[in-house]
Amino acid sequence: MTGHEIPAPFRVEKPKLNPPAHDAHKYSRGMAVIVGGEMPGAALLAAESAMRFAGYVALVSGGRGGPHALVRKTWDDVAADARVGALLIGPGLGLSDQSRCKLAAALASGHALVLDGDALTIVAEAGHVDFQTRARPVILTPHAGEFARLFPNLSGSKEDQARSAAHTSGAMVIFKGAKTVIASPGGEVAVSSDASPWLASAGTGDVLAGIVAGLLSTGLAPMEAACAAVWLHGECARLAGPVLIADDLVRVLPRAIEHCL
Repeated sequence: MTGHEIPAPFRVEKPKLNPPAHDAHKYSRGMAVIVGGEMPGAALLAAESAMRFAGYVALVSGGRGGPHALVRKTWDDVAADARVGALLIGPGLGLSDQSRCKLAAALASGHALVLDGDALTIVAEAGHVDFQTRARPVILTPHAGEFARLFPNLSGSKEDQARSAAHTSGAMVIFKGAKTVIASPGGEVAVSSDASPWLASAGTGDVLAGIVAGLLSTGLAPMEAACAAVWLHGECARLAGPVLIADDLVRVLPRAIEHCL
């Protein structure tokens, strides 16, 4: 960004989402793939969240249960499928050798990626976070601990750190927390600071990751998808109220989306 004016951070606002076109079909609405792992409940939370946006959601290695319309696929089914608009890996993935192989395959694919949870830990262990040469976008969704492992030598404000992380890695970064900061590789930074503290609960990040993947699969630009997902996630928490659990966010997600149509 040397030689260019650094854009000022802007506030995450309620997005304007478009309903499906009158001639839409399930694939034109977007196809998202969720790769499951050792804790299948996390992948199911993400998959059900993604289904509220994408017309077709496939779950790879995600265990049983979930909505009847959730399709089970093998990796071979989706690895080279050009219809895949976004692939999410990380929720409940685990850190086993098998989990690492799944992530390696996802990173080698040509799909747009959302990396969350254990996927971020595995990437951090490599010691070099670089997606500059990838043709399709990558969105990282770290909380503070994951961010510190991914980008251990950054300083300054949360906005400064997120901007530097996105610029050096070539990935969109959603730096989660009481204040969530979204940064693009090009230097854009958005801030959301009014999320409910009740979101500090297991599984809520899996829901956010699923929303991001679902929106990205519909063709939204990464920054637009990330900002819309963060706003919707916060609105779901408001609608769910105190003592929420992650499943409550999925339950009220249609109401949050309705506010944006």
